[in-house]
Amino acid sequence: MSRTNRLLLPGPLAIRVVLWLALFSVFPFSGTAASLSFELEVLGRTIPQLCASPRECAISELSDRVLVRLVEAESRECDAWFRDDYRIARVAVGLARSGNPAPHIEASYAVLGLHPSKVWPGILRNREVMLGALYEKVSGGKLPPKKPSSGVNTNGARVRSSHAA
Repeated sequence: MSRTNRLLLPGPLAIRVVLWLALFSVFPFSGTAASLSFELEVLGRTIPQLCASPRECAISELSDRVLVRLVEAESRECDAWFRDDYRIARVAVGLARSGNPAPHIEASYAVLGLHPSKVWPGILRNREVMLGALYEKVSGGKLPPKKPSSGVNTNGARVRSSHAA
């Protein structure tokens, strides 16, 4: 059962209409707001609440406060990388609030277009592309290629590979 908020001016319908018109002439507002105000305060229509339980309302209020803080932090941040981090966090909170089972992954795809595990390799790849020949000087050079792995049996002794001479 959903709770409802009811805003109704006092008295019968004719008195509510007159009272509403008097208030509207003193405090005018936009047509959309006036239409909604008339439906709520004169006709007695109701607005259903978005949450079904007090616990759900509390979670919604907490996530709203977190989202407001993240928006404020993002707007104050001058570093573009950190702004992306705030945006990913904001999108993840919104997705978690709506019940998404993997909000951090969806948020990373939404903001960066990459899975979270591929963000750092993507950053390194972009640096290498942008710097070109200077990349080795800036990054200290490329790492040497990895040695092929040698097998180890269950008691820890090395196993010779079949193609070793």
